[in-house]
Amino acid sequence: RFRMTYPYIRRRPRYELTLDKEVTLEVGEITFTNASSGTHSFTQIFASAPTITAISVDSESNDTADVNIFVSSVSTTNVVIESSQAFTGKVHFHAIVVAT
Repeated sequence: RFRMTYPYIRRRPRYELTLDKEVTLEVGEITFTNASSGTHSFTQIFASAPTITAISVDSESNDTADVNIFVSSVSTTNVVIESSQAFTGKVHFHAIVVAT
């Protein structure tokens, strides 16, 4: 019968992305005040339209941020994010481009 031996100290996994390519990243938030659409103009210069991830945040503690968030349009200079209904809160987003 074989016996598995493990080291005394278990290493925690490290989650990191290592690239040899240029990455352009911008993180921001858009404030929605009883609105269903918001726009953000990028401060970074993107070579192409970035990939956007977004999530709604109930910053006012009024339980109205239970909405679907989606990107209506994106270009190299701005992004338009819409929600399924009007709400008051914030939308946090990440915009990222990895050079080819």
